[in-house]
Amino acid sequence: MPDEDLVDAITELVKKYKIKSGLINVIGALKKFTIGYFNIETKEYQFKTFDEPVELVSCMGNVAYKDGEPIVHIHFMVARQNYSVIGGHLGQPSIVSVTGEVFIYETKETIERVHDSRFDLSLLDL
Repeated sequence: MPDEDLVDAITELVKKYKIKSGLINVIGALKKFTIGYFNIETKEYQFKTFDEPVELVSCMGNVAYKDGEPIVHIHFMVARQNYSVIGGHLGQPSIVSVTGEVFIYETKETIERVHDSRFDLSLLDL
């Protein structure tokens, strides 16, 4: 829906429909977006927010759980008005302008995330 944060909206869908885990695919348009880049040396995400209208041309990720809560992890690419493309880890805020067409392909099992001290991240426990 317009003016919703994409990550929050997907998280609410996961909770509302009690989705165990799954793959996420989205297309649409954003009016503000935040890109994250994981710096492996500092073990921290670096985020930058852009306040401009863009087409959400590729957006994929997953939903898994940590401590009973859903974790939505998404990478994305957006097309700018000048036809350039930029992408990375979808951060917040990332605000829908016109639409965000979300598909979630649910898995049969719940997938958990566990802490990996090598990277100081919670990674999928497959």
